[in-house]
Amino acid sequence: MKLTILGSGTAAPLLERNNSGYMLEADGKKFLLDSGAGITRRLLELKFNLFDIGHIFYTHLHNDHINDLGAIIWGNNYGGKRKKALNLYGPKGFKKYFRILNNKLLQKPKSPFGINIKELKNSKIKIGNVNVTTNQIKHSSTTKSIAYRFEHKGKSCVYASDSEYCSETIKAAENADVLLIECSFPNKVEGHLTPSLAGKIASKANVKVLILTHFYPEVLKTDIVKQCRKTFDGKIVLASDKMKVNV
Repeated sequence: MKLTILGSGTAAPLLERNNSGYMLEADGKKFLLDSGAGITRRLLELKFNLFDIGHIFYTHLHNDHINDLGAIIWGNNYGGKRKKALNLYGPKGFKKYFRILNNKLLQKPKSPFGINIKELKNSKIKIGNVNVTTNQIKHSSTTKSIAYRFEHKGKSCVYASDSEYCSETIKAAENADVLLIECSFPNKVEGHLTPSLAGKIASKANVKVLILTHFYPEVLKTDIVKQCRKTFDGKIVLASDKMKVNV
């Protein structure tokens, strides 16, 4: 599997960091994980063809993780021809969100290709030879998120996105080869992790490689690795846009 960082930023605009977005390639397939603002342009920069993406996984419905969904839907109607259905996955409430976006806001003609919507909680699905396990995790007191675990040829990559420190996130990441998880602030803020808390999750889950992402400006002013190293002694990678990682 190969992971490409499309956006390592947050809702706070940073020129060098897009909103959340990641590409995981496995079994000849391309899986897009979240699509915040700027992700469609980043796909072009990195030579990814929008028509080749058959599956998009959304962790939650906050704007910095889903903003470019409308652009993706419109983009699939122009500049070429999609030959296969677009499969979209998300948490509870995703179908309603998509219905409002598609029918009320985009107001576009019916797509010539199929769009399949699935809401996930604690589920297991198989796409080709890739096994995908989903776990509902706590993002904040009002928001649940989805952690996605991808397994292929004995390797595992977990995308936990935004999370509180909780047992559900630890369970989702258990013994993962790679854990991609947020590291938003230097001090605790509800619904987000600090470097040390992200490291604690990775340590408890026995993760091999921890990739920290989703950086707000405040945390970028600190020594992220030093703080994370207090709780995790494995390999730490600080995500940057356009970075590629082999799983």
